[in-house]
Amino acid sequence: MSVTAREALRQSLMARIVEAFSERSARGPSDAPVRLRVPFDRSLASLAHWHRWEPAVYSRPPSGDERFGVGVYRRLVASSDDDWEDLKARFAEEQLPPGLPWFGAVPFDFRALPLGMWAAWPKSIWFAPRLYLTKAASSDVAEVLYLPPRGADEMDVRADVMDLLDIHGEDQSSEERPAFEAPEDFRRFTDKIQRALREIRQGRLSKVVVARYVTGHVTRPLDEALELLASRYPDSHVFALSWQGRWLVAASPERLCSVHARTVEIDCLAGTARRGRSDEEDQQLAAELVASAKHRREHQAVVDHVLQAVAPLCERVEAQPEPSVVKLANVQHLRTQVTGRLNPGVGLLDVAKTLHPTPAVAGAPQREATSYVTAHEGWPRGYYSGAFGTYAEGEGQLDVCLRSAFVAAGEAVLFAGCGIVEGSDPVAEWEESELKLRPMREALGVQEEVGP
Repeated sequence: MSVTAREALRQSLMARIVEAFSERSARGPSDAPVRLRVPFDRSLASLAHWHRWEPAVYSRPPSGDERFGVGVYRRLVASSDDDWEDLKARFAEEQLPPGLPWFGAVPFDFRALPLGMWAAWPKSIWFAPRLYLTKAASSDVAEVLYLPPRGADEMDVRADVMDLLDIHGEDQSSEERPAFEAPEDFRRFTDKIQRALREIRQGRLSKVVVARYVTGHVTRPLDEALELLASRYPDSHVFALSWQGRWLVAASPERLCSVHARTVEIDCLAGTARRGRSDEEDQQLAAELVASAKHRREHQAVVDHVLQAVAPLCERVEAQPEPSVVKLANVQHLRTQVTGRLNPGVGLLDVAKTLHPTPAVAGAPQREATSYVTAHEGWPRGYYSGAFGTYAEGEGQLDVCLRSAFVAAGEAVLFAGCGIVEGSDPVAEWEESELKLRPMREALGVQEEVGP
């Protein structure tokens, strides 16, 4: 989408919001949100761009329904001493207009402070946007909710919406580029895997996830990157979260948990194979994945943890008897879906607290593996393999921040992790990590690629 077309789209949206505000003001002063429906024949991703200082969010789950929000109506950021219970209590104190959810994310290890590349972000981020758009899949109409500043007149609203949509203000090419640390080479990655295997052989862990990252220059606009991810990975949750001018972008294939009307749904995703070059090879690789003792051990560790963790929170809980194979454009995974009926009063954050981080991103046993990763990874995971999602009155959904990247001033850090169990081979794990890096490499236009 050209710069001119993008600006015209924003100008049209601004004009309609200002018109709706003026019509409401003519009926008398009101603090209620401005709500309207507008023609919108493009993806809501067309409103997203890299050079934004206002907090912003984009979300397109597998359903194809889109959400875009910008600006802060309410914010809730965790301090160094906060835990899950503090987060839950602070949510309970806040009231949002009907139809406006919280968007946010939690890090991989809630006990660890954000460091390194994540140092500019708080321990946990949640905000309710002041300008919020939703658009159903295949619809050409967007629903708009706008919360004007208190006491604003028409001129104030016009200036405010211009700022929120960054009309005439997108180019910030002079922003200083960050200097990220050099990524690990194959030798260091192998050393980490061998150290993890020693821990497993000595019985301290049964599984641990070893992660690596690569860096590179972003060569594609954010709206194009998001639309490319949505088209190539339609069964993943494509999302982007901006805070302090930095972006977390992902195409996550894994739902941590969703809670609606006391029903909880959880994805157990672990065990990976590449896609085949033909249908026949693809089916063969899928069959080998299902039959692999190594991958089944890795996968079962996740299922066992999930069932044990959520059982005390549920009236009933059950897992599919056998894993299925979910096929993405770059890889195929073993997946087992877990569903349950929650006890009265149990909400999304209660489930997330007991589940996260699962053995799919940390290892098993959960606490020991999480501590091991935080102590021995060699770099701070921050929000990589954390969780992103929505929250409203105890309900919502969180997806694991996988197939993800952290972007600041045109430079990106791309992440990938591999589950290490007895029998893991460093060369195979490196190749698997390269496959997992592919979605973000392609979407962001990051060219660097290295081999063992």
